[in-house]
Amino acid sequence: MLKALLLKEFVKLRAFWIVALVFNMCMLGYVYITMNGLFRLDHAEVVWYRVIHLGQLYYSSLTYVPALTGLFMAAVQFFPEMRNQRFRISLHLPIAPHLIVMGHVFVGFLAVAVILLIDLAGLGLMTHTRFPGEVVARALTTAAPWMLAGLSTYLGATLVLLEPTWKIRMLNFAVAAGMTGLFLRGGVPGAYGPILPILCAALLIYTPSVLLPAYRFRYRRV
Repeated sequence: MLKALLLKEFVKLRAFWIVALVFNMCMLGYVYITMNGLFRLDHAEVVWYRVIHLGQLYYSSLTYVPALTGLFMAAVQFFPEMRNQRFRISLHLPIAPHLIVMGHVFVGFLAVAVILLIDLAGLGLMTHTRFPGEVVARALTTAAPWMLAGLSTYLGATLVLLEPTWKIRMLNFAVAAGMTGLFLRGGVPGAYGPILPILCAALLIYTPSVLLPAYRFRYRRV
């Protein structure tokens, strides 16, 4: 039955996932056009100097795209379920509630993660066409926290949407915003590189928090 549940979530999200993927591909295309535009306006050595030594980010338009992707996927997955109380029915299936909740989250999390990995790979490939490996590595370490912010936003939005009471929902919103904000703080390019493992660990620790509102939703009296 768990496999059927996962398949149901996959089918439900498939069309929305394609929409999110197309949006991300369009943003990558915009970044590519922006990058090539730099070389049309100045000599290559000038562009390299600005990017390598001055820290110019030609891909800064990607900063909030992962977060928007995570928010969109969480909304289309859980908002209809909570509005029509369908998710509570799912929690009464003859499967452990935590497996049901984490099964839903696994499908959505994986859908977001695949898109963001494509974003990261696309950024690396396009950068490689114009810049040396040093710039590619810096671009990836700079953009990696933005991708983690997308996953954090998905989990945070899920945490808020699954909560049945408005007071705790506001508290969850503050927690979610603070968690996502950790990944979006400004800094010099590549500054997050040394602590990326710590950020990944924090995201993994954060993931089971979605079980708390789901259990309250499952066992509330009204």
